Amino acid sequence: MYEELLDYITTLPVIDSHEHLPTEKDRVAQKVDFATLFSHYCKDDLMAAGLPADDLQKLLGPASVEEKWAIFAPFYDRMADGSYARCAHLAMQKFYGIKRLGTLADAQALTEKIRSANRPGLYKKVLKDACNIVTCMNFAGPEANEFVTPVAFVTHLAEVSNLPGLEAVAREAGRALPTLQRYVQAMGDVLAKLKQRGTKGIKLHFAYMRPICFEAVPAADAERLFNRIADEGHGWRYGVLGYEEARPLQDYLVHRLVELAGDLDLTVVFHSGIQAGQNMRLDNARPGGLCGLLGRFSRVRFNLLHAGLPWMDQAAIMAKQFPNLYLDMGWTHAISPELATRAVRAYVDLVPRNKVLGFGGDYSVVEKVYGHLVLARQNIARALADKVGNGAISEARARKWARALMHDNAIEAYCLDVKPLADD
Repeated sequence: MYEELLDYITTLPVIDSHEHLPTEKDRVAQKVDFATLFSHYCKDDLMAAGLPADDLQKLLGPASVEEKWAIFAPFYDRMADGSYARCAHLAMQKFYGIKRLGTLADAQALTEKIRSANRPGLYKKVLKDACNIVTCMNFAGPEANEFVTPVAFVTHLAEVSNLPGLEAVAREAGRALPTLQRYVQAMGDVLAKLKQRGTKGIKLHFAYMRPICFEAVPAADAERLFNRIADEGHGWRYGVLGYEEARPLQDYLVHRLVELAGDLDLTVVFHSGIQAGQNMRLDNARPGGLCGLLGRFSRVRFNLLHAGLPWMDQAAIMAKQFPNLYLDMGWTHAISPELATRAVRAYVDLVPRNKVLGFGGDYSVVEKVYGHLVLARQNIARALADKVGNGAISEARARKWARALMHDNAIEAYCLDVKPLADD
């Protein structure tokens, strides 16, 4: 059953729910080498394995292949079995015919191959030909094109706490913002312009800075803090509000952003769960903190990135209770195939079939999207085969789940102009 479902899933066109891809023009302008495939996310495992930060900068910088291999090799052996490295290995084998790196000669050979392939046509080769991706929901990247549909980072609009930040938003809006009311109007103008350029959603990544619990703050309280930015931020006094001091203003502005996004029919996306990098405060990213927003703005579509991992069960319960919440498995298959497979099994029990977006590569290196997609297909096939095997669902229902996870649900979550697949 696993093999049959995997074969079926591999034939499905894919709506990729989460990427950070540069334009192809920018990618082919990069000086790539073997370390390119071990940059995004692999660098976190390299540092966790003990690679010093200074050496990481050399590894990702302009050093020679020989210098980079000397830095990389001792730590590569420590993290080479993890799923971050697995995505790199699958991409290496698919596009460059190399399974693993064992010697400097291997690193040199991979460098030669990746440089040779780094030319126009690379994105089509990877995203269309190898992955069968219809479009990628691309975060903070280029405008809509044949490969991507944009989702915009807008955290800075709600994070304003000093005069330079306020002036930056004023320039973005194209007008002065002397009052909180004018500022909120300008946020609406910014979102409207984004939508005109093809943006389908807005992303808030506050989980990297603070708990994602946003209280309903009275406008008068927010206005007092906003006025302090303009009144006290004169001369060289750029800093006015400390980060914690600014939280009520942030809370108020997040509520207004969600409200404005709903008016424009934009999906609101929150980072939740595991954060990239080192020394993060994981508790900031507990998905349960969003329940207040979900209930208050019940007609706004919310998409919960990374499905709340490691709180995937909590996030699933939230999706069971809030009709306006989607669970996005972007990044999760690369973090842990075990946890992702377990989550899919639980989703079949817990949530309606339309609530889960099954794959998002979450990469800035295009080749690694393929490696992650291979893992996602395997995990989903394995989970659904288990549910068929224990009698929970039929094979026909498993195929419906697979199609929903890989294609149809992202169309619904982002209101994409893509036709759902016909029933088998």
